[in-house]
Amino acid sequence: MKQGSSVRLMAAALAAGTLLIAACSSDGSTTNGTTASTTADTSGSETTAAVVETTAAPETTAAATGWAVDTSGCIDPAAAEAPITGTVKIGSAMPLSGGIAAAAFAPVKGGFEAYIKYANEKKLLGDITIEATIEDDQYNKDLTPGAVSKQIDAGVNLFAGIIGSPNNGAVRDTLNEECIPQLNALTGSPAWGEVADYPWTTGILVPYTVESKVYAKQLAEMYPDGANVAMFYVNNEFGQVYADAFKELAPDYNLTIVDEQTIEAEDPAPPVSQITSIAAEKPDVVMAVPLGAGCVTFLGALADAKAQNPDWKPATFITNTCASSLILGAAGAAADGLYTSNNLVDVAAPANAENPNVKEYLAFMEAQQLSEIATTASAGWTTAEATVAILKQAAESPEGLSRASIINAARNFTFTPMLARDGVVDKSSGEEDPFLAQSLQVLQYDADTATFTDIGSLITEFES
Repeated sequence: MKQGSSVRLMAAALAAGTLLIAACSSDGSTTNGTTASTTADTSGSETTAAVVETTAAPETTAAATGWAVDTSGCIDPAAAEAPITGTVKIGSAMPLSGGIAAAAFAPVKGGFEAYIKYANEKKLLGDITIEATIEDDQYNKDLTPGAVSKQIDAGVNLFAGIIGSPNNGAVRDTLNEECIPQLNALTGSPAWGEVADYPWTTGILVPYTVESKVYAKQLAEMYPDGANVAMFYVNNEFGQVYADAFKELAPDYNLTIVDEQTIEAEDPAPPVSQITSIAAEKPDVVMAVPLGAGCVTFLGALADAKAQNPDWKPATFITNTCASSLILGAAGAAADGLYTSNNLVDVAAPANAENPNVKEYLAFMEAQQLSEIATTASAGWTTAEATVAILKQAAESPEGLSRASIINAARNFTFTPMLARDGVVDKSSGEEDPFLAQSLQVLQYDADTATFTDIGSLITEFES
């Protein structure tokens, strides 16, 4: 039992890379403008890396006209519009202790902080220094308000990368009342699109509703005459939003839900009884929304059930929060052939080894002695990268850098992260397009090679 628990925790530590910091493909053509040549000496135990910058910082351009926040309702309108000089302070709250969630998401902190160091070294904000503090909320929404209040008292100018839908929800009212930007929430809750009621809050992940549409579209292509689908999902807001969206869409794509099973978020046990129930229905498709270490335990239980029912070979779709070659590698053969999605490149894949942006990222992480978490840390890196790009756009706006100009930049924003797939562009436009990321590439996993194969092309049709 202890050995099994250790395996689950190890797998959870790999899961953070699957947060899928997604980027929205659109008609915009702005890119990050960064290319680099990288050299690294990995011959000894002491590894050194040199990053040679060949272009300027990422280019972002503020819209001449567009959505603008109304500061008249702020508790302190003057503070919301006050210039930020010298140092811009970013706050966040992430699970850094307290169990499975901490093991899964701790690398996000490492990646986030690494990009902030990268941005400061390259002076991406000119003479302005970027400072980031990350408090531990243990993935407990009751602890998030205290973590955020502590940072507000310490004078942070904005928040970014808070992990978890309930955690972001627990502080959304406060940050909107205080008119403090709450950028790039690391969750795909559709709630982050409620611009009129919560103008100071934005998300960075593809909304769960859009991911559901992408999978439903793929299933319709695979099963033109319809299919029976069983659902398995974690019993929290993350799983419920995803499940509700898929169930609402199912009739439109001739998909029939024949079973529905859940598991508690903190339950480390393999979902044997749930999968046994699903197997009894022999569905054509299993749609799974596990979380963290649950990605591995679900796949193991499913593999056991298929072994006991050799004539049952369902297509398995698993949420992109599990879409990491590392976590799927921990599942071994049980993960072979499953379908998932992504819109960032896999930094560990040999096919991307010569990608200049991947090389630059890996070299910097190596120089920071963070190579072991480089795959999982890419989530935090990309979140911080988007945050800094927003700050740069705000600083270059006619208003200069302020809390108000930061949220205005975030809602009039076009940008391509350095680790994005070809054709992927982040884009938001006020209330018309509140979601930064809305495009996905469906993938199929090969356990033998620990690589993903593209199924079709990047799906962009569900953009706002």
